[in-house]
Amino acid sequence: MSKEWTARLKNQLKKSPFYSNAIIGFLMVGLEKLVEMDFACPCKPVMNLVFSIAYFLVPALFSSALMFYIHSPQCKTQCLLSTLTCIIPAGVWVMLLFFDGQYYACAKTSWVGLTVKTDISASTTWCQPLINSNNVTEKQMEFFGFRNTSQFVGLGFLLVISVILFIIGCKRCCHQTAGTKQPEAEQVEMEDPGQSSARPPEGSALMEEERSVSSAQL
Repeated sequence: MSKEWTARLKNQLKKSPFYSNAIIGFLMVGLEKLVEMDFACPCKPVMNLVFSIAYFLVPALFSSALMFYIHSPQCKTQCLLSTLTCIIPAGVWVMLLFFDGQYYACAKTSWVGLTVKTDISASTTWCQPLINSNNVTEKQMEFFGFRNTSQFVGLGFLLVISVILFIIGCKRCCHQTAGTKQPEAEQVEMEDPGQSSARPPEGSALMEEERSVSSAQL
């Protein structure tokens, strides 16, 4: 039973992009939560940028490569669909990191400091400055400003995707409506135009009336 279920799952992953994207999407959400627990910004200006870019790019590249491996047999017949399917998990990962906010905030941090937990959220870390420790509150407000900006970017990303999906859905709906009307119009055109004026069948009252009129004229 388990072997049959596994074989069926493999076939669905290869045939339908929805199943593979859904499974990888759930895995990436879980991975992002695990990474969030252990994430610690280096708190060095140059390393902050490199470290954050690596968090954005490496998992996104891995997810796209995995999707490409799964759907590579379909590249010859469905090239565009396979390409979009490979890009979707990477986009989901980038959107999750923007929603979290601390990765972008780490990249924007421009001062040397020490990674500590914030007073607002225990799961969020920030770089407490070692130099000029008197302006800790100002730097913390700047860090959370970067975090809020990142979340706005994530919301904008989600809004754009929603609009695109809505437009595609409307086009499909209109196309299906037009497709159902076209066969009905073709069926009406294929009917015999002289069918309505055809002679009545033998034995009908109208046929007897026509015969009586012809006899009277003779």
